[in-house]
Amino acid sequence: MASIRSLFASVALSASLAASALAAPFPEKPVRVVVPWPPGGPSDTLARLVMGKAAETLGQAVVIDNRPGASAVIGTEAAAKAAPDGYTLLWVIANHTTNHLLFKVTYDPTKDFTSVGQVALSSYLLLVNPDVPAKSFKEFVEYVKARPGKIAYASAGNGTLQHLGMELLRREAGLDMVHVPYKGSAPAITDLLGGQIQATFEASNSVLAHVRAGRLRALAVATQKRLPQLPDVPTIAESGYPRFEVVGFTGIVAPAGTPAGVIRVLNSAVAKALGNSEVREKMATMGLEPASSSPEQFRAFLLSEIPKYSKILKESGAKLD
Repeated sequence: MASIRSLFASVALSASLAASALAAPFPEKPVRVVVPWPPGGPSDTLARLVMGKAAETLGQAVVIDNRPGASAVIGTEAAAKAAPDGYTLLWVIANHTTNHLLFKVTYDPTKDFTSVGQVALSSYLLLVNPDVPAKSFKEFVEYVKARPGKIAYASAGNGTLQHLGMELLRREAGLDMVHVPYKGSAPAITDLLGGQIQATFEASNSVLAHVRAGRLRALAVATQKRLPQLPDVPTIAESGYPRFEVVGFTGIVAPAGTPAGVIRVLNSAVAKALGNSEVREKMATMGLEPASSSPEQFRAFLLSEIPKYSKILKESGAKLD
């Protein structure tokens, strides 16, 4: 009889401890955000801005853990293996939906992660070196068509949005161009500035300073709306291709299995940060649009992006870097 009472007491104690664990406030320690890009770059800068403000709501420090390499694969694989407790998050951009199509990865971008929420949208620009005589999108199309296979465009690597955006444009406008993939945006922009490459597609937040200084020429915007920071630059959609749109995005995911309650706390903190006027002003100067969303909305968005770009990748014949 005593042993039965002991058993019930043990079960009750275990249940009590489990209930206490479930009721424990989140977070109780610093939250780590894996940024799979180098310090000082656009993704790192945005992560520090937004998560620094989110930390005030969470009541705990947020530590940015830069894990660059292999087009974000190294950091993503590290985050996928982390405990699903909300204390490790992953900062993602567009190539989160395409890397598994190009690289041998140990994770599935949707099955091995749960969405926390979207953070920002970014406009992409069609850019040329000023030595290229084309002064408009129409002139650029004519210039390339007159030189089939002779005009080179740069990207940050196979499968990046820079690559996919230009491939979509090539297909829509019937352009014959040479793709030169780089290991990141920085070296691609450097060679574009130097004239070794004639054109590229690039996120506006990475190149606005160069455009304003006249070091690069922006011919068109890839989104459906003009960019407020460059109101005189037309969209590709209004230049004869009404359905054309390429939008960069930034968001946050966590390892699959992270409790829904924890996800809600994180989502709320990020949403509050994105509503902060100082954060919004700084994002505007970076050419970024705050884009808060629910976890469900962000997951649906990610799922819609994969088939959209997988078709372009197959048609482009892109191989592993």
